[in-house]
Amino acid sequence: MALLALALALLFQQTPAPTDTSGVDEAEVSDASDVVAETGSYGEADDASPGLQFRPRIAPSALYSSNRGFGIGGGVGIRNVGWTGSDLVVDLRLQQRYQSADVTFFTADPFDSSLHGLVTVGGSTTERRRYFGLGPNTLPSSEINLFHDAAQAEARIGYYPLGTTALYLQPGLRFLYDYSGGVNAAAGAGSLAGLDPASRQAVEVAEGVDRYGLSAGLEVATDLRDWPAYPRKGFFGSAEYRRFFALDGSDLMLDRYSATAIGYLPVRGRTTLLFRAVGILTRNDSDAPIPFYYLPTLDDRVATAFREDRLTGRDIVAAGAGIRAPIFDFLGVYGIDGVVMAYIGNAYDNVFEQFKPAISFKEDAAVTDGRAALRPSLGVGLGLINLDKERVVLGGLVGFGPGGVTLATLRVAYDLRDARPLFR
Repeated sequence: MALLALALALLFQQTPAPTDTSGVDEAEVSDASDVVAETGSYGEADDASPGLQFRPRIAPSALYSSNRGFGIGGGVGIRNVGWTGSDLVVDLRLQQRYQSADVTFFTADPFDSSLHGLVTVGGSTTERRRYFGLGPNTLPSSEINLFHDAAQAEARIGYYPLGTTALYLQPGLRFLYDYSGGVNAAAGAGSLAGLDPASRQAVEVAEGVDRYGLSAGLEVATDLRDWPAYPRKGFFGSAEYRRFFALDGSDLMLDRYSATAIGYLPVRGRTTLLFRAVGILTRNDSDAPIPFYYLPTLDDRVATAFREDRLTGRDIVAAGAGIRAPIFDFLGVYGIDGVVMAYIGNAYDNVFEQFKPAISFKEDAAVTDGRAALRPSLGVGLGLINLDKERVVLGGLVGFGPGGVTLATLRVAYDLRDARPLFR
């Protein structure tokens, strides 16, 4: 409650902007969603201008998904709500088999304000939440589709203690609610009988039960990128610890440790080599099964070339490397970039016991001596670049990996200052 009160107090004050170690005067946030007409919570409008400023938000990925069906997604962003520099964002997504709504409020630009707050609430419902089981060797034939409702509310505080982007601290408190309605037999996929016992328990322990709790955590980051909206060189790294406490009488308590690193190495002009690594560990205080929706998933948000909801486990390891290069420029105003990223990764019950330093291209690769190889994936994408603003206006990527082909947004880097957390 103290954290929430402090976050609300931030709504009524502003603090000086940190000194950006990149050497630029103003950084622009890159949003986690695929938004056209606005790329991020702080875009082309001048934050210093008084008065309300409205901007549309459109999510092209909502138009079609093989799992969620056809639909539409978008919203509106409003700057200077109450005072100059604040930002209110409302997003809505309506698809055949998935609907969601989110409202987020930034007290100030998280890249430019030394002390700032974020409050967000949202919810979603789906009748086809894919689930393939737990661990490193799940198969496409094990797929089941679940009914799943979720809601969350979060308050965060961001602070640059050194006055620069070299060190960033962000404590936060999340309330999570989940309800699993069990298997959607009408969706035409498999049944619980096709899963191993541990994977089946992760669904059964959640089925027909309202589960809710609090997740408290602290994130620490360093941002040495030259321009967060379109980096050409530099490094971004973050580490996070979270503790989840169930409030539904189940006495479930989880510890989660995660780390991510992204590097950019310039080659020539806009051509840049890209490197990314992600690791996450989940541990609970007992041997009781953990509901599937509390476990991290290696998917298109973590590593863009992996399919949504494909690989789930207590632990995740993934790494990737690639290149971003210009393909075409139009009058020096807009350009087309091509991106190729190769990833390896997997989800494990226990990475220290199951990790194997090898790569397997087989979907049905058997576990050898209790260990499992990494799974590869390849992403190929295009991005429309505003050369004047130096930012991605629109982008998309096709991923080839476990589970087949997937479509994702052109998203190499995840930033912990995004409104939506990478892991719950």
